[in-house]
Amino acid sequence: MNGYIRGRMQIQFEVTSFHLAYFDINEKRDADFIVDKLSGDKEVKSVFIYRETKALLSANGVNSGLVYFRAVPRDIFSYDEGFANYLRLEGKTSQIGDDEIVLSRKTASKLKVSTGEYIYLTAMALEDKAKIKFKRLKVADLFSTGFIELDEQMSYINLETCEEIFGRDVDYSVAVKLNDYRDTLSFARNHKFNSFSYQSTWIEENFNEFTALKFEKNVIAFIVLLVVIVAALNVLTAIHIAVLEKIKDVGILKATGYSPRNIILIFLLNGYYIGFIGLFIGVFIGLFVMSNLNEIIVFFGYLIDYYQNFIYTILKNFIDIARPENVEIFSKDFYLDKIYTDISFWEIALVGFVALHFSLIAAIIPSVKAGRVKPYEVIRNG
Repeated sequence: MNGYIRGRMQIQFEVTSFHLAYFDINEKRDADFIVDKLSGDKEVKSVFIYRETKALLSANGVNSGLVYFRAVPRDIFSYDEGFANYLRLEGKTSQIGDDEIVLSRKTASKLKVSTGEYIYLTAMALEDKAKIKFKRLKVADLFSTGFIELDEQMSYINLETCEEIFGRDVDYSVAVKLNDYRDTLSFARNHKFNSFSYQSTWIEENFNEFTALKFEKNVIAFIVLLVVIVAALNVLTAIHIAVLEKIKDVGILKATGYSPRNIILIFLLNGYYIGFIGLFIGVFIGLFVMSNLNEIIVFFGYLIDYYQNFIYTILKNFIDIARPENVEIFSKDFYLDKIYTDISFWEIALVGFVALHFSLIAAIIPSVKAGRVKPYEVIRNG
């Protein structure tokens, strides 16, 4: 969840919602004023004008459905490094030319087009007026952010082409990216242009989504706690069995002068030792899996495919069966192109601390039972 939330936030910040946006700006000179005002601010990493409307894209008799049709500066890829990195262009286009469009790979696949081919744009410039715009555009490049849902929503042209198509029918907006996204609220309070624009921060734009993600993370944390409790019960069982197996040894130790406190300490240390070894092995394996998660998933997919094809090769000589489909454990066409991971050593330390002390607590009951063993009962019962 850490990796998913962080990956989603980074893509939203760089490509979609940015850190702060000024929108509903009617005049370009007002948008230019905001850009000039913020360009020299030391907190600002990049600032640029963009325009956005919804459009229907079509080609080869296929429609894409409504997408957010966004106009950005033609040199956005060289001007904004984060935008270029997270949009992940297929052809590494340096700029968006006139009458050109940059599509997602998903949209291009749906429209059955590739780089260099043409699509048709149909857009309503104003929602309150039946004013339809048409334009034939060349596909300049394809992109993939890694999040299929976002990819299907976005396409890009340059500001000059947008001006040619829509004129003044589409409002201007200004995107702002800060050096530290955590400063967004304070920056927004100190930089208001209420006379000709409205503000929108990344918190407002993504509030519902990120609130839901944090809730999911808390649910997973609760599941981890249950796993730790189950592990503690296993420690309790192991120490209890150890007490039963060592009952004679405990009786001998008690007979030779060991106090109940000494006996309890022995089994408590045994429980702590089991917990520490389990924690060390678990953290080591967990870090390895997290660091190579996508490769491990691909490996097991290949392994399953190999064995099912092997079985198919044998069985087809005796019975008529259909060749099994290749197994895809994690489908890249479903939501993400990979599983994002982000290792938090603070959270590892917290879970480790809780797990270690749960194992110690679990060892208390059988340890106290061992401390109460009476030597004469052991001797009498053999």
